[in-house]
Amino acid sequence: MAAPEAITTDEPQIQPRQGRVGVVTVTYNSDRFFDLYMASLEAQTQRPDLVVIVDSGSTAPDFLERTSLYSFAVQIVREGNVGVCVGNNIGWRLLRSFDYVIFLNPDAFLAPEFIERAIAYMAAEPKIGMITPSIIRYDIEKRTPLEIIDTTGVIRNWYGFPERDQSKSTETLKRYTIPNSIPWLCTAVAMGRREALEAVVEHGDQLFDESFFMYKDDTDLSWRVRRAGWKIMHHPDLVGYHCRGWQSRQSMSRKARLLSVRNEVKMCWKNRSPFVLVIGIKYFAVRCFNI
Repeated sequence: MAAPEAITTDEPQIQPRQGRVGVVTVTYNSDRFFDLYMASLEAQTQRPDLVVIVDSGSTAPDFLERTSLYSFAVQIVREGNVGVCVGNNIGWRLLRSFDYVIFLNPDAFLAPEFIERAIAYMAAEPKIGMITPSIIRYDIEKRTPLEIIDTTGVIRNWYGFPERDQSKSTETLKRYTIPNSIPWLCTAVAMGRREALEAVVEHGDQLFDESFFMYKDDTDLSWRVRRAGWKIMHHPDLVGYHCRGWQSRQSMSRKARLLSVRNEVKMCWKNRSPFVLVIGIKYFAVRCFNI
């Protein structure tokens, strides 16, 4: 039997209610991930009330038509290559009356109880502004999760702002028995509370700083959320999966590494961190020595 058609509309009529949750995803030629992405949302024990997909100039956007195979509400916004930050802002503005917004990469998938458990936790903890799950690396070719951690949050070391626990064995997750505070998170999979997100809007009406285009925009957002008095948590009982386009800095293009470290400098400067001096040296090293 064919799956019921999705409700796809340019201007859905939405009446806000307690616990309403939306999902924002920015796509760019995301065909090979799309069916698993949509299936993970369909499999939720509490489905999203609306999924906003902002396509950032895909050259082959036909995959978006497959939203008709699923039963939850989808709104597709077609743009040029506006980048992740602008795309996330477009989607967030369409969902800003919702109680919770999930930022979800097109190559990321949710475990079936993610939304239900995340809402229950956030509703019980009103001081939590944003949460992230244990994100596990996923092999899209084999269609299976790996026993490798993608991230449990973002930390700072002597060299920059790496993903916590990245590339470690999933056995490492046993150390986390309760939700734990983290300074920053990765919005490959993350949920934010409406009030916390509204508290950090800047530059007129930007949640994500659009001058970043992509990379470190989520770390900057996390910084602003904490400075506004909200907590950011990693919740070990929540699980997400991420394919991640690059596996290490060495596999990133020089252009991508330059953009990433440039944004680190900008992020530290705007958030008044003395660490900007270290990152400035890092930028010089990447630019001049291609490290």
